[in-house]
Amino acid sequence: MQQWNFDVQREVLGGMLIDVGYAGSKGTHLWTYTQQLNQLPNQYMSLGSKLLTMVANPFYGLVTTGTLAQPTVQNGQLLRPFPQATGANAIAQANRDSIYHSLQVKVEKRFRGGGAILGAYTFSKNIGNSDSLSTWLENNNGGVAGNQDYYNNRAERSVVSQDVPHRLVMSYVYDLPIGKGKKFFSSASGIADKLITGWAFSGVGTYQSGFPLGLGTANNLTNSFGGGSRPNYVGGCTPSIGGAAQPNLNKWFNTSCFTAPPTYTFGNVSRTTPYVRWHGVNNTDFSLVKATQIGERFMLQFRTEVFNLFNRAQFGPPGTSLGNAQFGVVSTQQNNPRLIQFALRLAF
Repeated sequence: MQQWNFDVQREVLGGMLIDVGYAGSKGTHLWTYTQQLNQLPNQYMSLGSKLLTMVANPFYGLVTTGTLAQPTVQNGQLLRPFPQATGANAIAQANRDSIYHSLQVKVEKRFRGGGAILGAYTFSKNIGNSDSLSTWLENNNGGVAGNQDYYNNRAERSVVSQDVPHRLVMSYVYDLPIGKGKKFFSSASGIADKLITGWAFSGVGTYQSGFPLGLGTANNLTNSFGGGSRPNYVGGCTPSIGGAAQPNLNKWFNTSCFTAPPTYTFGNVSRTTPYVRWHGVNNTDFSLVKATQIGERFMLQFRTEVFNLFNRAQFGPPGTSLGNAQFGVVSTQQNNPRLIQFALRLAF
């Protein structure tokens, strides 16, 4: 891994900090989860239906399980690099690469009376020809784990399935200037002081683009004996559908922009499609705190926390297999509904 960055900071407008930076990284010889070593060489795919012709099996009697234990076998099986095996996988091959670029902007302002506001925005692009070594654990957002054609890693180059071009996080905390010793009602005492002093609120808002989708086909008609299958893109068609999320749940993108590739060929859609993304994040968390001093030794704090304040839904990825009835249909929700919790704390 190679990493580099450049950063400029400037204080303006009476204590406001502006931070603008660039960060990049490059990965070389990254590991991939599996590498199929027994895919049919591409030059044989031109044989078409002859690949499926049943011929005498030279391994009959030597292999005792599976398709190679039968008297006949498909012709394409005998043209594989290791015809005596139906599959041969190499684990953790270091033959993948990545490149990441990002513009990072941060604005921070601290208030004299107590409190601060912070905003951080990142504009980035993450490109690679693989996503993850532990695909079973990490690759849960609609990305494609395996190759379509294991002889052509260059064709796997695309934005990774965790690519987020826009991300904005805004956080704030503010002590209300009300009550004893504060700007307003500073002379309050007794019960009035206990009621109005010690209020504060804070919150975090997170807004980001959705992850790109990895499209495949329900039926692998490539007959590549180990390769994958992706759709073909219809030239000139616009896959993205604008507007609010709810009206588009049954057709998240323009499915007519994708067609099944002809038999014995690979599709031309990239490993992920940057112009077809699933629902992004639009979440706000909020908390309200009341701290009450009781004598000199005790502090009673009551806290109300609201997660997903506006109860916005973040929908899961749509169906990504062309030929499946759920292709382009969103049927899951990714986040939790609004959650409110209360806490009471006594410090002494």
